[in-house]
Amino acid sequence: MICPFCSLLCDADDIRTIQCERRTASLALVDLRRRSQTAIPIATSEAKASWYQNQLDSARELLQKAKRILVTGRIASVETARAAVTLASKYNATLDCSESGHGFKNWLAIQRVGMHSVSLAEARDHTDLFIVVGNDAILESVPRMPLALFNPKTKNQSALLLGEFSEAATVKWKEAGFDTWSVFCDLRRVPSALAQWSKWAVKNPSQTLQDSYGSKVLFDKLSTAAYTSVVWCSDCLLMEHADLWVERVFQWIAERNETTRCSALPWASFDGTFQQVCTWLTGFPGRVSFRDGIPEYSPQGNSYQEWIDRIPVGQPGDSVVVSIDETVNATPFFAPAAIDILGRSTVIELTGSSERYPTQIAGFESVADIFRADQTLLAHVAPACDQEPSGMPASYWLKGFTT
Repeated sequence: MICPFCSLLCDADDIRTIQCERRTASLALVDLRRRSQTAIPIATSEAKASWYQNQLDSARELLQKAKRILVTGRIASVETARAAVTLASKYNATLDCSESGHGFKNWLAIQRVGMHSVSLAEARDHTDLFIVVGNDAILESVPRMPLALFNPKTKNQSALLLGEFSEAATVKWKEAGFDTWSVFCDLRRVPSALAQWSKWAVKNPSQTLQDSYGSKVLFDKLSTAAYTSVVWCSDCLLMEHADLWVERVFQWIAERNETTRCSALPWASFDGTFQQVCTWLTGFPGRVSFRDGIPEYSPQGNSYQEWIDRIPVGQPGDSVVVSIDETVNATPFFAPAAIDILGRSTVIELTGSSERYPTQIAGFESVADIFRADQTLLAHVAPACDQEPSGMPASYWLKGFTT
């Protein structure tokens, strides 16, 4: 099955039996959000339907009068992503659901140089060498990654950790079954180091290499590997112009494919689901502004932060932000209250704790179709909570705003 908390294959038969820190923390956040929710004033089913309809009518009126609209937030399911694109298209809104721009580090590089990619299933079954680039934050973001990548049927699987990995992280990869070694280095220099090794290996095919960091590394493993996969998490690349870093890695992978099999296995957060769906429907992975229903792509100008920074002060009725959060993340996507207080915009907040537009949590309280972080496999995640949800799916509200 697919774990919705780290987007990886999981050995558990039931999502409710998953015992990991990320799952425990997520369930705790669900309970916290439930306790913070304001009960919907409903006495009968007729009153409930009337209450929901009044909320929809109120939102549609705001959207119809607005001169500038932004649709943004954390989207974890395909259905909500489709509804968000439809809403933005109808109201000529700006659409950006890449919370911090991490996913665009990969997308911008792909647009410029292309990518040799691989699915998690293929990487697991065929890769004999994983080059994992980053630091301990990778295992914090994707705690089950070593277990998901290791295949006991594949002989002599190795993991080369490049970056700033601790001994504890190295041990976790070894415990998963990999022949593991780690090279401590500056992440920014990894693409250059790989390119340097490739040039050196061509001239000295039978020698070992004394690398620039002072450690003897078995780079001959790179030469003999039949299938290499390069793994990184975009949200761990906390450097300026990280998309150029990714571009250079893609170029190195392309060059390697001239003589052997080498692929990229980049990890991203749940915004990968939105980016996939938006690409299907518009041709772009997000950051689009619609005009007469036609999307105009601008990866810098149409980011949610740029849009908010351009809001005229003192004209809250002219600008509307539709803020969506169907995850269990405890940190707010941004501060909607601050925008309202400054008189800069009206916010339609779709979250589990919203008083006017309460939503369910995808994968917990409602069924969610989710792309894994490698953006290749669709997971159908059933609700994990037995309690009756107090809101409606985010897609319900978004579809209602357009009818």
